[in-house]
Amino acid sequence: METIIVSTTAKDYFTDTDLYQSLLLHDCHANKDSGHRLDFLDIKDQNKEGLTKVYNNFLDKYQDKDTIIFVHDDITIDSVNFLETVNSFLHEKEFAVAGLAGGSKIQKRKPFLWHLITKKETQSGIVFHPHGGYNYPTTFGPTPKEVAVLDGCFLAVNVKKLKEKNVRFDENIKGFHQYDMKFCIDCKKAGLRLTTMPINVIHNSPGLSNVKDKGFLECQEYILKSIS
Repeated sequence: METIIVSTTAKDYFTDTDLYQSLLLHDCHANKDSGHRLDFLDIKDQNKEGLTKVYNNFLDKYQDKDTIIFVHDDITIDSVNFLETVNSFLHEKEFAVAGLAGGSKIQKRKPFLWHLITKKETQSGIVFHPHGGYNYPTTFGPTPKEVAVLDGCFLAVNVKKLKEKNVRFDENIKGFHQYDMKFCIDCKKAGLRLTTMPINVIHNSPGLSNVKDKGFLECQEYILKSIS
């Protein structure tokens, strides 16, 4: 299976990201002909564009790959066999999208964040966060589990299945939040299946810190209006 990991960062050098550094620790070999990039990793550095546009560009660039993994730059991947796990869920078990944490039974409420708008009994997944020098798990529920929406910090997609249903990231969503919610909803509407999977990662930031941000609120209203 041909797999590419993609990301974007505001940093000047992609090599300074947690994602890049964690992949080096897996003893992955750098491609010296491409500026010491890992040969299965593409990080757009010095980025100022919203994620939906960047991610769609990656979909176009790597449309001949089997699997694309969209990962935030502040993620440390701890599981050594994560590539095998991803491709098992996407190509053997035939899911279209796989992630780390998610849930089902979506409720139209604000703030429109996956862990607040899905029923607790449907939630699944584990993500580690650093605190006081240690990494502690945030446990949402048993994994793996088929879900309706996934956290965007780590989204792996079956490229062929997305192309068949003509599903892309909605570029009406600007900035760096809510894109994952709309993408997952669009996948479900197209009849695609989503799942969590057991991969250990450390998310080295708390994520969204201000649900009153103007951009967040605008995207939230757009998504709520789009849900039938």
